[in-house]
Amino acid sequence: MEPLRADWDGVRGAAATLIEEGKADEAKAFVEAFHSRLAQTRVLDPACGTGNFLYVAMARMKELEGEVLDLLVELGDDQYVAELTGHTITPENFLGIEINPRAAAIAQLVLWIGYLQWHFRVNGADRTPPEPILRDVKTIENRDALIEWDDKVAELDDAGEPVTWWDGETMKEHPVTGKKVPDETARVEVYRYVKPRAAKWPKADFIVGNPPFHGARTVRATNPVGYIEAVRQVYDIVPENADFVMFWWHKAAIATANASTVRLGFITTKSITQSFSRAVMASHMADKRRVSIVFAIPNHPWIDEADGADVRVAFTVAASGKQTGRKLEVLIERPIADGAFEVEFAETHGLINPSLRTEVDLQEAKTLRANSDVSSVGFQLTGKGFVVGEELISELSDAERQSFVFSLLGAREIVQTRLQRRVIDVCEVVSEADLRRASPTIYQHLVNSVKPERDVNARKSVREKWWVYGEARNTFRPALKGLASQIVTPLTAKHRVFVVEPVSTRADSTCVCIALDDHYFLGILSSRIHLVWALANGGRLGVGDDPRYLKGECFDPFPFPGDVPEPLKDKIRAEAEALDALRKRVLESHEDLTLTKLYNVLEALREGRPLTDAERDMHDRGLVTLIRQHHDAIDALVAEAYGWPADLSDEEILTRLVALNKERAAEEARGLIRWLRPEYQAPDYKAPVTQTLDLGETAAALPDNVIPWPGSLPEQVSAVQSILTAAATPLAPQDVARAFKGKRAATVRPVLDALAGIGMARRLKDGRYAA
Repeated sequence: MEPLRADWDGVRGAAATLIEEGKADEAKAFVEAFHSRLAQTRVLDPACGTGNFLYVAMARMKELEGEVLDLLVELGDDQYVAELTGHTITPENFLGIEINPRAAAIAQLVLWIGYLQWHFRVNGADRTPPEPILRDVKTIENRDALIEWDDKVAELDDAGEPVTWWDGETMKEHPVTGKKVPDETARVEVYRYVKPRAAKWPKADFIVGNPPFHGARTVRATNPVGYIEAVRQVYDIVPENADFVMFWWHKAAIATANASTVRLGFITTKSITQSFSRAVMASHMADKRRVSIVFAIPNHPWIDEADGADVRVAFTVAASGKQTGRKLEVLIERPIADGAFEVEFAETHGLINPSLRTEVDLQEAKTLRANSDVSSVGFQLTGKGFVVGEELISELSDAERQSFVFSLLGAREIVQTRLQRRVIDVCEVVSEADLRRASPTIYQHLVNSVKPERDVNARKSVREKWWVYGEARNTFRPALKGLASQIVTPLTAKHRVFVVEPVSTRADSTCVCIALDDHYFLGILSSRIHLVWALANGGRLGVGDDPRYLKGECFDPFPFPGDVPEPLKDKIRAEAEALDALRKRVLESHEDLTLTKLYNVLEALREGRPLTDAERDMHDRGLVTLIRQHHDAIDALVAEAYGWPADLSDEEILTRLVALNKERAAEEARGLIRWLRPEYQAPDYKAPVTQTLDLGETAAALPDNVIPWPGSLPEQVSAVQSILTAAATPLAPQDVARAFKGKRAATVRPVLDALAGIGMARRLKDGRYAA
């Protein structure tokens, strides 16, 4: 509604100016023209469900129309109002696409019921709307919103029989283990979509909605087999691991960039800010025909209509061209009745990047070769049977245990309670026959506990190499060889902590592993400088809305300090080693304490709030003040390693890191690479003999905010109002005029006075104006 409201404010201001000049007929004409445009405005929800978004849009637009008609009556334009008949906002202005036929029918009915409710509320029960009351219009289309196709045919195998696949739901009891496994007899046919192509959407001024909340992992389970393949074939620009909603965002962004749509506005999964989904927004914000995010709430509570679960969502509104935007950050949220929330926001303004941040454009940071090949998400087992107990382990020989059984570490075990789990790892065994010879016991166990689940997996490699982890990290395993230890951090956790673990420990896919066995790197990663970077880049996920450590965003582009003197490295190394040892000693001595509990108390100390009795007990036994001292020392030493002040704000840290990343990328382009482990990453590397390094800071380019003076009076009013609204302090007429190319104070002063006259601006005693 903001663009319509802004246009209306401009028209009101123009009408007030014209009336003061004695031009009442021109004022009426301006208002009538606006109403005519409003009555032709079309809103599309391309995943409309039962029509809730369209219903609300109609209610808001009818409210605005009421204001317009009231002003026309005040201006004496009763004839125009009396002769409206069909020239008004009706359900025909609201378009929808919905694949569920029942929901589509309900949506069409909801619009007409809402329209009639509004009519009788405004006009009274005695005045019936124009005949026919319910017109036979089909503005809600029952079809697929993403693709069209010529035919849908069953896939056939080499024998001409239909190809079938497990239905993704039906389970049975395994005859040996007694556990639930996929029922391979519950099959559905696989279809091929013939000549799939992008579905056409009806032209609309605004595109709104909340398309399906499916992540990359769940989308296949919620759509027919073969459908997702057809969608990806048509929209190959959307990354495979992007959330399903990004296909809608992509199509709406195309319409918006082409100016056929004024704005798009979607409620999406909160993970829209994570790498694969974010890439879709980034592609549309980098094109010559680009869009900009003009409004965003990156992280908001929501109740999922499908199952009533508490989820987190993001709000994004985009418009064409390069524009600044308004971002709201949730500060406080309080649950109230019926699953709703009372929310308080912090508001910022500026260019909003694809990470939905206004402070620093983190998208400018590039992956650095210096950090390559030494980090990875942990092993994804894809089979619960890999985790084994002492009963099976006791049946193995010492050689089998040493070769194939390892400690298993997950994120929960880092920050919560150690479960002492053990896991089989036979990923380096080449064939079934080799595994059968090497360990018949393990082979039989995996045949019964892992293979049934793998047999119905969609990935061919996972089915055929069923004894190998789903993600065995074969390109990362060499980085661990020859090391005594590794650094591990949870993929998702409330507090970002890095711990040192034996290299033999198998960290699962809830962790990120870093093949560096020097405590110096533990210190850098544990420092405030890196934690600010990781928090800004990683996004959030999970029930607790916890920060994520995405290696592609948090580790790969992170510029480690360069040319650090060895004595300073030794100090960082010593503090980090002492921190790691202290935390391990505390946790070994007190089984009820966890890193989460310790860092909750540390957070309270840093906030300066009084500790509760329980927190005081954890503080005393957990030696939290000592942990804080080690962190403070690490923060100061790492800041010294960068040559920066220790008291930088978070925004200053991010600005400097992005600038340093640019310097490092430029160095690497010239051949100078600051490898973290040169003996492993590039054993034959030789640095260039001469290098000229620009260690100075690059001056930020000033934005060009001088805009053309609009041609029409309503547009002039809207433009001046937007300048006032964006200003942090009141502006004099000459200040406003500077924002417009070639204009003087005398040009903008009448517009400012008109805005003040209708209450949309304040005229101060010193001659300045404020919104």
